[in-house]
Amino acid sequence: MNDHEPRTNEDIERLAGELHERVRALNHLTQDSPGLSEPAAAYTVLGNLAQTSFRLAQTAEQIDAFLTRELDAGRLGHDRSGDPTPAVTVAHNALGWAAEQAADLGDTFRRAASALAPIHALGVGAEQPVAQEVAENPGDREAAQVESAKKDFPSSIGDVLPNPCTTDPVPPELRPPPQVPHPRRER
Repeated sequence: MNDHEPRTNEDIERLAGELHERVRALNHLTQDSPGLSEPAAAYTVLGNLAQTSFRLAQTAEQIDAFLTRELDAGRLGHDRSGDPTPAVTVAHNALGWAAEQAADLGDTFRRAASALAPIHALGVGAEQPVAQEVAENPGDREAAQVESAKKDFPSSIGDVLPNPCTTDPVPPELRPPPQVPHPRRER
């Protein structure tokens, strides 16, 4: 379907139905052998999952906007009562929460993909990096990590971060519990 074709409710419903089938197929393909065989493929899949998550957030916002327009125009009814406002408000709050979670999920996938950016597969018989060879001896592991970090990050932390934060982080047991998000609007 392109942007110039007419869009019907049936088209929209069909696309939503196809989405979960595509994710199911992706799960099947990545589950076992042969599955993924290159870190670059995992990087690409994670990037695509990030974009999909961000787009799902947009979809939730657009459905919410549709419901709000229809409610404000008086074009919605309720099967069991005369007033659709309470049900639409519940859907509105749930869609707001879904949009936030989808955006957070997209950001998490994006961070995972970014972490994989420098990762590559080693071919059979390829040389292992020096840090891996030295790490076999536990006494040399820390020195190997420091040497490896020096190659990638030649400046000291003190040179890069001018004033480190001196406050102690609050231990998890002393933190207040997470708060339920407030509704974005009330009707």
